[in-house]
Amino acid sequence: EVEGRDEVVFIPRRCMHCDNPPCVKLCPFGTAKKDASGPVHIDPDLCFGGAKCRAVCPWNVPQRQTGVGIYTSLDPAPIGAGVMYKCDLCRDLLAKGGEPSCMTACPRQAMRIGERTEIRSLAQQRAEEIGGEVYGLNEHGGTATYYVSAIPFEKIDAALTRDVPHPDRVMRFHNPENQMNRHTGLAKAALIAPLAGAVGAFAATVRKKESNDEQ
Repeated sequence: EVEGRDEVVFIPRRCMHCDNPPCVKLCPFGTAKKDASGPVHIDPDLCFGGAKCRAVCPWNVPQRQTGVGIYTSLDPAPIGAGVMYKCDLCRDLLAKGGEPSCMTACPRQAMRIGERTEIRSLAQQRAEEIGGEVYGLNEHGGTATYYVSAIPFEKIDAALTRDVPHPDRVMRFHNPENQMNRHTGLAKAALIAPLAGAVGAFAATVRKKESNDEQ
C-alpha cells in the first residue's frame, strides 16, 4: 500500500552481479567467477553445492539443485549437495550477440542491457521522469543490475518479507553493507578459499576412489 492505495509491482528475481561479489571471493571450490564484461556465474561442472555463495549473498539469490553435477560421480545419492545455480545474464547468449531471455520474454520491454555508463544514465533519467529512485548504484558497494521504481524500495522490501516463513531467504530490497569490507575474516578467507576448495575437491575424489577400490 502506497499513499492509501494498493500498488502491484512485478520484480524479476535475478542476480545483482555485484562489483565485488562475495560469492566469487568466498566459494570454497573456486567455481564462481565474474567476467570482465560484468556477469557473475557458477561453473556447474565443478560446483559441489556447498551453498557458501547463498550464505554470503546479500540478496539470497543462489539456490541449490540436488541430484546433478560432479557430486553424482562421487556419490550417486542426491543427498546434501548438488549444484548451486543463479542468473548469469545468459552469458552464452550474450557471447553470440543475443540478449538475456528475461528481456526477450518481457511483454512490456521493461528491461535494458548495455554499457554500464549508458544503463546508469538511463536508469537515473527514468527515475527522474517518474519521481522514483534507482536501486543498485551503491548497495553492497555497487552492482551491475539497476532497478527503477516510483515506489520506495523500503516499502517493496516490507511487502516481500510480510507473512513469509523464511524472510531471510527472500530476495530483499534493503541496503546491505559490503560484507567483504565489513568482515576482515571473510576478506582473509578469500585469499585461501579457491586453493582450499581445490584441495578439498581433490581429497573428496581420492576418498571416494579409495572406497570403491576397497569394495
